Amino acid sequence: MAINQELINYIQNQLVQSKYRINAFTKTSDGKLYPTRNIYVKLKQYVDDFIKRGSEKRWVIIPGLRGVGKTTVLAQIFLHLESTENESVNKLYFALDDAINILDVSLKDIIAGYEQLIGTSFEKLTKPTFIFIDEVQSDPKWAVTLKTLFDRTKKVFIFCSGSSALHLQTNADVARRAHLEKLFPMSFTEFQKIKYNVFPIKDLRQELKLGLYYSDDVEAVFDRIKSLENKVNKYWSSVDRLSIREYLSKGNLPFTINEPNDMLLYNAIDTLLDKIVINDIKELSKFSKSTLGTIKRLLFLLADSSDVLSLNKLSTLLSPTTTVTIANILKYLENAELLIRVLPYGSNVSKVKKPSKYLFMSPSIREQLLSISGNQATMQMRQGKLLEDASGLSLYREFVVPHKGSLTYDNSEKSADFILEIENKRKIAIEIGMGKKDGSQVKRTTKERKCNYGLVFSSSELYLDKANKMVKVPLDYFLLT
Repeated sequence: MAINQELINYIQNQLVQSKYRINAFTKTSDGKLYPTRNIYVKLKQYVDDFIKRGSEKRWVIIPGLRGVGKTTVLAQIFLHLESTENESVNKLYFALDDAINILDVSLKDIIAGYEQLIGTSFEKLTKPTFIFIDEVQSDPKWAVTLKTLFDRTKKVFIFCSGSSALHLQTNADVARRAHLEKLFPMSFTEFQKIKYNVFPIKDLRQELKLGLYYSDDVEAVFDRIKSLENKVNKYWSSVDRLSIREYLSKGNLPFTINEPNDMLLYNAIDTLLDKIVINDIKELSKFSKSTLGTIKRLLFLLADSSDVLSLNKLSTLLSPTTTVTIANILKYLENAELLIRVLPYGSNVSKVKKPSKYLFMSPSIREQLLSISGNQATMQMRQGKLLEDASGLSLYREFVVPHKGSLTYDNSEKSADFILEIENKRKIAIEIGMGKKDGSQVKRTTKERKCNYGLVFSSSELYLDKANKMVKVPLDYFLLT
């Protein structure tokens, strides 16, 4: 295959300039390293196991919502390699969308060009070789190209990142070879670490998770959480409680946390939304221009509503858009992980007939939409809706994505926010709020849906209501999970 000299020049430039580009993603203007996300430890382990033990886990795909920091995470792993294994490995980092826009080439072309520059075929490599590809979904044939590369040699490790819909573009062959490591908006403790340099207490998150969700009964929940009181208080002694509101409004997407100007922040999020609609959803869905124009209006309605909206209601509000089109839009917004879909509790028939609840993957995105469309009533309930998004994200990340449980909502009146079913072994009713909660909604759901116990996260003190199988837990505890 003849290799374009312009392409060779481009790859050489990536190799020469990578150090400076990586520094821009990983260091402050005065040269200090940015703190790392929680996922960094796991990704670094993949690298170390490959170099030291020749691990077969040598293809990692990092999908995620735009703006969650995938590029930075890739750059931090590249920097780790540069600082520890610089002379003993080959490494290439590039953004595929840039390469395609500049040169009109394919991923296959770039891989072939890099092979030529190395000076030996991939099959004959002796050095471990790392290839980092950002925005990999820019080439529709990325999966088959990387699968072919993976099969040619055991000396190449592939890191690639891209939109949340990456997993939809994979097939069984890729799934058997690649390891998917999703990157989500930041948790509260990640925000504290990155913004304020407050580090979590070792093992506390796991201990809280086990106590809250894996206890045999409500008394065990109370006892286990009570035993962690000193650790929780120690953590919060270093945290400004006003930062909870900051986290909910603009602290869950890495690129927003250091922007003091709200208008600039909202403009940046608006640009991000446009990219999701114009680049990601347009490419996947083949929606018409008019349908794409409906997506933002739909997002405004979902952000501003205090109720679960049925497809019929949304169709009326977005006339003449049909319920079928709205259902398709919601499916693509869910695939892009802009929204989290929470099904109604009940049988499969109930889940189809009754409307789903839609939460925003990032509370900051709802905040941006509310800044445009929100009325005074919305302003008053805003924090509660943002907290529901953050709590939905936490439960989705911890249980739904790793297939450890299911998350639904109780659609009967005055009921709990969520019903969490863990591995078909326990059922937990959950209510979350910023102020004090009397627990009546959790009591109702726990009784009617035959839950093992109920949890109420609010500003109330830790309290055991044995008769109603309910524990009131300060919100402080939940935010550390």
